[in-house]
Amino acid sequence: MANAPNTTENTSKRLDLNEATLNRTIFALAAPAVLENLMYIMVFFADTLIVGWLRDENSLAATMLAGLTMIFLNAPFHGLAIAAGSLVSRYWGEDDFTTARRFAGQSVSVSFILAAGVLALCYPFARQIIALLGASSDVLPLGTVYFRIVLLSSLMGLPMIIANSAIRATGDTRSPMVNTVIMNTANVIISVILAFGYGPVKPMGMIGVAWGTVIARSLGGILSVLVLVSPGKGIRMTIGDFTSMHIRSFVRLTKLAAPAFADRLLHSGAQLAFIRIVAILGTTSLAAHNIALHVESLAFMPAVGISTAVAAIMGQAIGAQLPHIAELTVKRTMIFSTVLMLAIGLLFVIAAPFGARLFGATPEVVKMAGTALQISALELPFLAFAIILSASLRAAGDTTSPMYVTFVSLIIFRLCTVYLFAITFGWGLNGVWFATALDWIARSTGLYIFFRKGPWKLIHQREKQKYQ
Repeated sequence: MANAPNTTENTSKRLDLNEATLNRTIFALAAPAVLENLMYIMVFFADTLIVGWLRDENSLAATMLAGLTMIFLNAPFHGLAIAAGSLVSRYWGEDDFTTARRFAGQSVSVSFILAAGVLALCYPFARQIIALLGASSDVLPLGTVYFRIVLLSSLMGLPMIIANSAIRATGDTRSPMVNTVIMNTANVIISVILAFGYGPVKPMGMIGVAWGTVIARSLGGILSVLVLVSPGKGIRMTIGDFTSMHIRSFVRLTKLAAPAFADRLLHSGAQLAFIRIVAILGTTSLAAHNIALHVESLAFMPAVGISTAVAAIMGQAIGAQLPHIAELTVKRTMIFSTVLMLAIGLLFVIAAPFGARLFGATPEVVKMAGTALQISALELPFLAFAIILSASLRAAGDTTSPMYVTFVSLIIFRLCTVYLFAITFGWGLNGVWFATALDWIARSTGLYIFFRKGPWKLIHQREKQKYQ
């Protein structure tokens, strides 16, 4: 299946995988990725902040339910992105750029087809979908309208996930970062103008925020595709890379994507059930939980950025037959993330109640959100471990182990323990966050066991022999 390695393309090269310069390579990749992830989450963070300043708990709850539904719909695209990134990075590490582009092109093409299907299937049933999450009679109509509008961003926003994954796999974390900065800036400016009105533009409230998100994500998707085809970039894809179909490549891609998709689907499905439990606690708890989630998302985005660097190095090191570099990368980044997450956790304990006030919600919502964030300090180091270990295993081609760990941990802790603590014991929102901390502790432990066993070192060569 694979073509002979192409080493004549002087604009295409793999990462510096020397042990002596490994730290430099990690930080060179991680810095743009960290900024990108911080800016990416700001798209949703800014939306929540703007809606919070509308002083309407129903609108805040509606945006949360619609946002969580979009996360659920993202599952197949994240699975495809994981598979594409893994294959592109491994072949890029081999200097086989032609095969790497083939996988990138097929992945992006499939993503556009899937995105159109998501929009066609979900738009007519938007009200029923929001109702399944336990929205109250006041929240349901708002959530339905918001969800239908944000769904329109799927056509370009969802393929953007796959395009950016392919770009990062080549070692270019700067281009997705620049695109995300542009996207997020556009989102904030447009959403504020449409929500509160400016000049001839009349205030649209929550609806304006939704349209701001659509415009910004569509812009981000266009920019990402332009990077793929740009002659000045390392990946330099052509139309033929998007339109050619190689059956063996497609089978390999889908088999790798399937467990990653199941992992994301399990996580997203459990998250929806999880939010259904939180909704039982009432609209105030739901609004507070929404604020706490967004603030915590900012806290662990550095770990997500670090994991992006790890995945690119891991995949290319495996392709270059340097498994010791891959293993060393994981160990070093886990040390870096531990120090970082402990510092952020300490900040949460001290300043979380003050940070929650930025959302301009009611005093009761702010108080509950602040306490939840203080509890979340317990989980931050383990959350970072889980993110890095998952990204490492998947980049090497092992997408099944993270799926098994996710399934067991989500069922036992994210659902059963949350219900036990929050409802049965009557701990409310605090019980939700204590149980979540246990989930991340268990998940990071399970992933580390699979990583230590080491079969991920042999997956790439076995796949090549099977699909030759």
